[in-house]
Amino acid sequence: MFPHFFNIPKTGRYGILLFFLTLGSSCDRAQNTNAVTNQQSKGYIEESESNEEYFSGISNQFEKSFINKRGMFFDDFEKLPKHIGGANFKKKSVTRYSYHSLVEKENWKPKNKSIELVKEGGNSYLKSTLAPGQLHPKINGYRAELTLHGGNPDIREEWYEWRLMIPTDYDLDEENIGREVSIVQFHYVKPKKEKKVIAGPTINFTYMEQYSKNILLLRYGIHGEKESKYNGFKWRPIALNDEIIKGKWYTLRVNINWSKTNQGYIAVWLNGKPFTPFNGINNKVYGANLYNDIENTLKFGYYRYWDNSKPTAIYFDYLVKARTFEQLTGNKPTIEELYGVQEDYRYLEDKIKALTDVRSREDMK
Repeated sequence: MFPHFFNIPKTGRYGILLFFLTLGSSCDRAQNTNAVTNQQSKGYIEESESNEEYFSGISNQFEKSFINKRGMFFDDFEKLPKHIGGANFKKKSVTRYSYHSLVEKENWKPKNKSIELVKEGGNSYLKSTLAPGQLHPKINGYRAELTLHGGNPDIREEWYEWRLMIPTDYDLDEENIGREVSIVQFHYVKPKKEKKVIAGPTINFTYMEQYSKNILLLRYGIHGEKESKYNGFKWRPIALNDEIIKGKWYTLRVNINWSKTNQGYIAVWLNGKPFTPFNGINNKVYGANLYNDIENTLKFGYYRYWDNSKPTAIYFDYLVKARTFEQLTGNKPTIEELYGVQEDYRYLEDKIKALTDVRSREDMK
């Protein structure tokens, strides 16, 4: 369940030292104004050298989309993903899609264009859109999500990469400024007969707008329900970039070691630069990211607890996962690619105000 608002942990109270990584050079912040203007009506910017988009080159090593190849997964969204139900699906080692958390579905396909393909200039993108009033009738929340199940039954270390973009026509109502929306999350799986003791995902990439900033935020950790042994466990913000530009593609590379203990970790790179903070050795953030021995599911697309009077969308260019860095990239890693760099890190304390949800802010007035 996506919390209605988030409480930011105090460093002194929990003993958690939050770091903030200042990302984005002048090249990253630069954009072609004419390109933005010309593409405004289309809702996104075409890739070109003029707006200095970042390319990792990952998608170039794969000729076409595939699933379950050598323990890997790759989808460049040339066609709409096919829903595969889980009721009679027993092959846990096989990755499958589901639309089960979409607001509406018909013949196992999304309605109201909540998930659709957009083709432009020979490229195709997956577009996730939340229209006004798309409240899920059974599990609540406003959703336009795809879910990936399976593919890692032994719960081994994994590498992921995807490209996403917030379009230039993304527009929020005034009351929604400061509210977070989930765009990519890894969620635990609870056995049907077991009582719920964990709230929300263990890894969650969210987007929010506040103080004239467009913010990409990463929250991490187990968030316990009340009256459970995990009560008091809080997921926390571990990385933040408040210089996100609408209409610009961003590449996220994610390395996760799955564990129910502090052996677990996550390391993230945004446009090739470390997004998670340097800990003195590398840019891994350690902590439990599993609740049980069932592999987490990956959900991407919009999920929020609040409504908006205008449609909002997010674009995905591709999604790939692999067991190792070399499987993902086709190359052996350099020291910097594995361990990050020490420069350009600051404490997150000066940005905590921007993370405070609008409801919490109003309570403090």
